[in-house]
Amino acid sequence: MVKNTSGQKIGAQMVSASDGTAFTGSVTASVTIDAGTQATGSVGSGACTHEGNGYHTYAPAQAETNGTLLAFTFTGTGAVPATVQV
Repeated sequence: MVKNTSGQKIGAQMVSASDGTAFTGSVTASVTIDAGTQATGSVGSGACTHEGNGYHTYAPAQAETNGTLLAFTFTGTGAVPATVQV
């Protein structure tokens, strides 16, 4: 991910907490910038796109990429949370 640049995407593989299968339900992304306070993504209230087989993506706002350490936490009811750090 390029710092302070728009038009990027980040994704995570989500699995069902009950049986480990691919999670296809609704997923929301939260963002933590430089070890600050975590907040729900600002684009579409953090709504992610299911790309298939449990893989979900989020398109962060430019401001959400303006940090040295970015952590995107993907959550969904019934899914194991996943955090991707860049």
